[in-house]
Amino acid sequence: MKSRSAILLPNWIGDLLLALSVVERLPARRRAETTLLVPKKMGGLVALLSELPQIAFDRADSAERSRTLESVQSAGFSAIYLLPYSFSSAWFAFQAGIPVRRGLSREMRGLLLTERLPGRLRDKSQHITKEYAEILQVPYREPEAWGGKAVPADERYRGVVVYCPGAAYGPAKRWPHFAELARLQAGERVVVLGTAADSDEARKIAAAAPGRVEDLTGKTSLVEAAGIMAAGKAVVSNDSGLMHLAGYVGTPLIGLFGSTSPGWTRPLGSRSVIMQSTEPCAPCFQRTCRYGHYRCQENLMSDAVASVVQELCG
Repeated sequence: MKSRSAILLPNWIGDLLLALSVVERLPARRRAETTLLVPKKMGGLVALLSELPQIAFDRADSAERSRTLESVQSAGFSAIYLLPYSFSSAWFAFQAGIPVRRGLSREMRGLLLTERLPGRLRDKSQHITKEYAEILQVPYREPEAWGGKAVPADERYRGVVVYCPGAAYGPAKRWPHFAELARLQAGERVVVLGTAADSDEARKIAAAAPGRVEDLTGKTSLVEAAGIMAAGKAVVSNDSGLMHLAGYVGTPLIGLFGSTSPGWTRPLGSRSVIMQSTEPCAPCFQRTCRYGHYRCQENLMSDAVASVVQELCG
């Protein structure tokens, strides 16, 4: 009987995409035996970016949890690779009766795992894909080695500059100068992507560059956002899920970092440029600035970002 393996992907968009880049390096033999367990809201995006089969990992309520458990149990997996380090993910794998359960021994879940990796592998001084490579038992490759995943481009947006001013984590990850950048990029057509929560920032950007900005915040799916980015000449983004999506599809990208560390979660691809101002308190990995000044974001100036965009795009 052929052994079958499941890989549980992370819930956050950025972590999921970084993990998926490691999954895509599995050798052909393992790929033929692998199914992805994918958070329900990410199913369409993962189907766009990977040919591997998937099972929706739905656990919003008891009924969904039961359906997911039944789907996984009926698949007859012999092993599961747990990329999230939560207790609940290991408990799910244990309940599913999967014989081999591999993941980080954190969150007091060690007894639920059969292949326990030391919790110290979660090391923010090295890129998170190294952790995922250890769990998945594939060689580590630097994120800059990622060549990009071709996706169908939305030709209506060919040549635009895409701004992604949101970051669900909190204000310490949000660069405040997108409107000024739009004013400086005279002649460029700008598209703003994000959730409905980013619409106020999108309006400020549009007001700074009348007639050149299209606000699509809250109006696109992740699949549609990928198509827009694939057609764009460049993406300027905070450290967010959309930043990682731009890196995954290979569009030239400027990733703006504040409270977080590019050493740990820099985006994929050789055409991704990181910009971060030097502050003694950064990275703090906090949602809000404990000092109240947000200098790690404020001091990253718009003219410097505009120059890098111009250089990156030729």
